[in-house]
Amino acid sequence: MDKILTFDCYGTLFDTKPLYDYIGNIASANNISPEKAKAVFINYEDRLMYGENYIPYDMLLEGILEYCDMQFSTDSFCRELENVIQIHADFSPFFDVLETFSFLKAKGYSIYIMSNTNHMIMDNHIKKLEGLPDGVILSEDTHCYKPQLNFFKKTYDILDLGNKDHCHIAKGFWWDIVPCSKLNWNKIWVNRDGIQGNERYKPYQEILSLNELTKIL
Repeated sequence: MDKILTFDCYGTLFDTKPLYDYIGNIASANNISPEKAKAVFINYEDRLMYGENYIPYDMLLEGILEYCDMQFSTDSFCRELENVIQIHADFSPFFDVLETFSFLKAKGYSIYIMSNTNHMIMDNHIKKLEGLPDGVILSEDTHCYKPQLNFFKKTYDILDLGNKDHCHIAKGFWWDIVPCSKLNWNKIWVNRDGIQGNERYKPYQEILSLNELTKIL
């Protein structure tokens, strides 16, 4: 039976801290609390991603920045849309990703990325991953965002996971581990922040960094 691993992208493979630092810098330049601006950005990110019908990721980012401007009575955030999109494209993988992917490929695993993004941004990520992933399934393809179950169900069908030895690997507990539990997927939680898990959604394996996969797979 073919062995296949699906991975979440942001927080699992790529460090998103530069985005939130940039939002904080925009705020600081306009005498706005950086921490408050980051909180507002994240809040509207969730509202637009999960509270409305699907919209493309670049439009979603534009909407988030518009709401930030509304919240703080400014036009400073919307003017940064192109830079915010470029920052996404320029995210760097965590230190443990390339070595782990190389190991998994050598062990015969196929690797696919499931992510709430678009192909323009993901193309840049794949280059930084040195072409190691075998493919991607994105919100642009599924027309929905994780943790919506349709994203996972469509992935299941696209990759024919019912006929594969499959496990999903992710840092995002609510975005990935919870829906995987609802669908009875095998799953590994990459607990990079060292927080407490939730017994309700077990069984899942827990690791603190991606390179621990070399010991359990």
